Amino acid sequence: MITRNALLGIIVLMAGLTAGFFASLCSEFPETSTAWELPEASVISLGTLYDQNKDQFQEVMARGSVLVRETALRKKVLEEALDTVLANYDIYEQEISKLERDLAVYSLKDYYTRFYMHYFRWLDTGDKQSAIRYKLALGQFKASLYYILEQQEGDQYISSLQAENLQAFIRIAEQSDRTIRWAKVLVVVLIFLLVMGIPRFIRTVGYKRFAASLFFDAIFRPNLVSGLNSWHSTLRMLVAFLLLYLFAFVVFSSFVSWKIPLIFGSLGLFPVILYIGLSYSSGKTSATGISFLAPKMLIIILVLGIVALRGPFFFWYRIWGMDIFRLIFLSLFFMMIFRKIHVNAILIRKWSHRNRSVSAAIEALALGIQLILAGILLFSFGTKESLEAMNRELLLFPGNLIGSCPGLQFWLILTAVVLSLTALIFFLLNRKRASERTQS
Repeated sequence: MITRNALLGIIVLMAGLTAGFFASLCSEFPETSTAWELPEASVISLGTLYDQNKDQFQEVMARGSVLVRETALRKKVLEEALDTVLANYDIYEQEISKLERDLAVYSLKDYYTRFYMHYFRWLDTGDKQSAIRYKLALGQFKASLYYILEQQEGDQYISSLQAENLQAFIRIAEQSDRTIRWAKVLVVVLIFLLVMGIPRFIRTVGYKRFAASLFFDAIFRPNLVSGLNSWHSTLRMLVAFLLLYLFAFVVFSSFVSWKIPLIFGSLGLFPVILYIGLSYSSGKTSATGISFLAPKMLIIILVLGIVALRGPFFFWYRIWGMDIFRLIFLSLFFMMIFRKIHVNAILIRKWSHRNRSVSAAIEALALGIQLILAGILLFSFGTKESLEAMNRELLLFPGNLIGSCPGLQFWLILTAVVLSLTALIFFLLNRKRASERTQS
C-alpha cells in the first residue's frame, strides 16, 4: 500500500517532470551573427557554425588551406622577383608586408576553423581522431593568435575583447582533460558516499550509524530522519560535503577565476545556513547540515556526470543543440529541484519540530532572502556588466545576445521582498511548535 508521504513524493516528482518537459521546449540554438571576420568564441556561435557545416566537414577544412597556399605562393613569386624590381621599391615592400599580414591572418583563420570544427566534432560524436586533431590545431592557433597580437599595431585585425574571448576559449579547451578527470573524481566520491549510506551496508559503531546513512536517508527517506538518532563522523562528512560542493562549481565552470564559483556557491549555501539556524537542533549542527546539503549533492551528481563525459562545453552544446538530451536532462533536473524543495520542507519540520505550514514558510523565507542577495549583487555591479563578466569567463552566448536587461534587479528584489515578508509574517503568526500543539 502506498503511504501518504510516498504518494506526495510521487506527485512532486511528476510536477517536476512536467515543468522540465515544458522548459525543454523553450531552448534551441538562436540565430547568431557571423559578420565578424573571426567567429565569436561562444558555445552558441561555434556550435551553430559546426551544425551548419558538419555535413561538409572536409570541404570546410580544405577551404582555409587553399587560401593559405595561394597567398604563400603569391608571396613566394613576389619574393623571387626581387632582382627584377628597378623602381617603386617602397610599393614592392608594402606589397610584401601586406601578403605577410594576409598569410598570417589566413593561417589564423585556418587553424581556428580546424580547432573549433574538430573540437565540436569531438563533443558531438566523441571521435578520438578529432580529439587528437583539435589539440594539434589548438597549438597552431594559439601560436598564430599570439603572433598576430604582437605584430598588429594601429590597424587591429583582432580587437582586445575578441582576443580576450579567444584566449578564454583556448583556456577552456586546454583544461578539458583536467575538467573531465576532476568531474569523474567528484562523481565517484559522491556515489561512493551515497552507496555507503545504504541501510545495513556498513555496520553501526555502538549505537551510532555512519554519517553517510544520513546522506542516503535525507534523499530517499527524509521522513525517517530524526534528531533521536545518532551518527558518527558527521563533522568530517559536513566538511567534505562543503569542499565537494564548492569545488563542483569550479569544475563545472572549467576552472575560471574563483570569484564566480565562490559567489554562486555561497548563494547556494545561504538557505542551508538559515535552515540550520532555525532548526534549534542542539548538538546536531553537522547532522542537519549534511541532511540539507544531501539533495544538492544529488543534483551535482547529475550535472557533473554529464560534464565527466566530455567537459562543460559538451553539456552546454547538448543543452542548446539536441532536443532529446535537453528533454531528458531538464526533466530530471526539475524533478530533483522539486524533490529538493519537498525534502527541505520535511527536514525543517523534522529538525525544528514545527508544523508543515511553518516549515514551508521558513523555506520560502530562505528563498526570498537568497533572491534579495542576488538582486543586491546585480544592483551593485550592474546587470549588464555582471552578465558580460560571467559570459567572458564561461563563453555561453555571443556578445550581441547579452542585453542590458533594464530593471531586472529591481523586479528581482521586489519579488524577493514580497516573498520574504509574506513568509516572515506567516512564520511569526504561527510560532507555536508542533510539540506544543500536541500538548495542548
